[in-house]
Amino acid sequence: MKSFHVWDLVLVFALTAIALVGWESTFNGPGWWVAGGLAALVGILVAVLVVSAHGGVELVTLALLVGYYLVSGPIVEGTPRLDGLRTLEAGVRANSEGWTVLLGTHPRIDASGAVLIAPVLLGLVSAGIGAALAMRSTRAALPLVPPTLVLGAVLMLAQPEPVSVLLQGVGYGTLAMLWMRLRGLRIDEAAHGRDPARAWRLVGSVALVVVVALIAGLLASTGGSGDRLLLSRTLAPYEVEQLSTPLDEFRDFTRQERRPDGNVFETKLFTVEGAPTGARLRLATLDTYDGSSWRADNDTDPTRQDDRFLRLSTTIENPSSGKERRITVRPTKKYTDPWVPTVGALRSFQFLGSARPDAQSHLRYNPATQTAVMDDRLEKGDAYLFTTALTGGLLKQRMSPSDRLDTELYDQAAFLQPAVEAWAAGAKYPMQALFQVAARLKEVGRYSSGSEPWESGFRPGHSEQRLGDGFVLGDPTAGDDEQYAATMALMATRLGIPARVVVGAVVPRSGTVRGKDVQAWVEVRIEDGSWRTLPTETFMGRKPPERGGLEGPEPRTFPPFEPPTPEVGEEPEAEEPPADEEAEDSAGDSSPGVPWRLVVLLLLVLLVAAIPLAKLVRRRRRLAARRVTARYAGAWLELVDRARDLGTPVPGGLTRPAEARAVAHPDDGVAGDRDVGSLLTLAAEADARIYGADEPAAADAAAFWALVRDRRSGLAADVPLRRRVWAVFNPASLRPPPSGGDA
Repeated sequence: MKSFHVWDLVLVFALTAIALVGWESTFNGPGWWVAGGLAALVGILVAVLVVSAHGGVELVTLALLVGYYLVSGPIVEGTPRLDGLRTLEAGVRANSEGWTVLLGTHPRIDASGAVLIAPVLLGLVSAGIGAALAMRSTRAALPLVPPTLVLGAVLMLAQPEPVSVLLQGVGYGTLAMLWMRLRGLRIDEAAHGRDPARAWRLVGSVALVVVVALIAGLLASTGGSGDRLLLSRTLAPYEVEQLSTPLDEFRDFTRQERRPDGNVFETKLFTVEGAPTGARLRLATLDTYDGSSWRADNDTDPTRQDDRFLRLSTTIENPSSGKERRITVRPTKKYTDPWVPTVGALRSFQFLGSARPDAQSHLRYNPATQTAVMDDRLEKGDAYLFTTALTGGLLKQRMSPSDRLDTELYDQAAFLQPAVEAWAAGAKYPMQALFQVAARLKEVGRYSSGSEPWESGFRPGHSEQRLGDGFVLGDPTAGDDEQYAATMALMATRLGIPARVVVGAVVPRSGTVRGKDVQAWVEVRIEDGSWRTLPTETFMGRKPPERGGLEGPEPRTFPPFEPPTPEVGEEPEAEEPPADEEAEDSAGDSSPGVPWRLVVLLLLVLLVAAIPLAKLVRRRRRLAARRVTARYAGAWLELVDRARDLGTPVPGGLTRPAEARAVAHPDDGVAGDRDVGSLLTLAAEADARIYGADEPAAADAAAFWALVRDRRSGLAADVPLRRRVWAVFNPASLRPPPSGGDA
């Protein structure tokens, strides 16, 4: 193996490593790095062995494919032992299921089992095929193809962050460009001999890369965290919208004397350890309404990419602020719902030893709604421990609502418009209207869960008919948490305020949650993007309805809405609430934009420096030209170009002696006559060396350059200072000269 191939192998491994770094934000623990790194080393070793045996790239690919399927089984089983067909079968199964688990799990994913086949496969492909191409191909850029494709695959599968975008963009591009440049020079020298300008060409490449890296780094540093890319969105999430919700079955948690079966009003459901008293334990967040019921769903938050019910490993990237707590929940055999009680924004989650071995594989979680669910159900013994950030807080009237309104939900709530208009009359801003509507709903509302025979007219459910004519638009307005929370969320939406329904429990001092502790409340999204709680007691009436054997509510009448008419000369009041005085309520999540002033300044600096830099690069290329005769020609051109930049008109198409006379006798009225004899001597020397029969020595060319530099410096002796300064930035010598006759 030739010595330069060693550097090719080192660089292809380095590029593979940079490409695999993208998994850092996806996996938890070092297992992915160990698996991908070892796979890259094995791929290079296979490529070296096959190519040394005069095999082609296609044989390397076949060998890598066979090896990949042989190691897939041990990776999934977590043991290096091979067990014949069983191991092979496990590997094949992992390749059909592992990618689904990878795409269908919230990062970070535990780096073990079937998900490791992704870094293994990509490491083998990138390093193995890249190394084979580097050793077999004479094309400079061809070995870059496998690592670049792997880089694209990782970016599509992983969750990039600013630091990894900087490393994988600027770092990968820098290393790839330098490698391609080195290979190109090496391949060219093998065919034409050593290039004397090699060092300067490399310096120029490095300078270009540094400029690009600085600009890319500046722009990358102004962005926020990246999101998971489109490939992960192609996988169908868990269909949580098909599940019956705790709101649908809310009367199971209320006192029902006539329905003991299934009722858990006095039943112990689960115990909570570590949560502060008064914390809100969430069973389900319901954020869509179809006219018949509130439902949980996927892809309901346009500001987030993780708003889906996906698998959950032991840790999760869940950006949120709040005090961190470690909480343990132990369900009893009486809690048979699939909804998993949680508090706040989860940071980590793991089932304890008493749980089923496969319990984690049944868990799904939506960070946007902070809701967890099992794809079967929780069972007795499925105790779990989670770390969480306590988020949210109570809604206050001085807060401003978010403008992220669900227009479909707004249209669904149109049937409540008569009550919204009547009860919000006179409010000056949306949040005031919300609290005004909540207070009015509580005032006219009566509480009934239909437990007594005479309450049979107050049915369960939260369809449009039940919440409209059967509740708000009827008299009496009677129902339980189900109707109140469902109605209040719709009325808030109709006021232009994003809202959703949450079913859960306020953790009691004892930590034991019974059915009677379960309640429904409303969460409202405020301007900074967070969700705040509108407590149940804010909008729910607790008075019982009057006995009367009613079959159902009678239609309620609402006075027509008439906006108040301001008096003549009176200025209308502001429609927005006063600014929030508390920092925690006024803090937003806006991120700084691109610093365009700095970008414009940088572009101006680059524009000013572009002309001197171009002249410097041109001079270095002429000085280091491969052919010695070209160095003589370049030296003379440097002299003529200097005269043009100083303002001396030197037409194009002249012989060198004619150019010498034009330089010596400038017709610009600024510089005096110059030593024509020395200029003619230099012109004659250049012609003799360029058109001579023998190739001149490199040392002679260097001596000629020294003479030209001295004469070139003397051209500015009689030129004013401003012309000498302008000559540095004058682009005259970079443009084609005006045509002239041959002297």
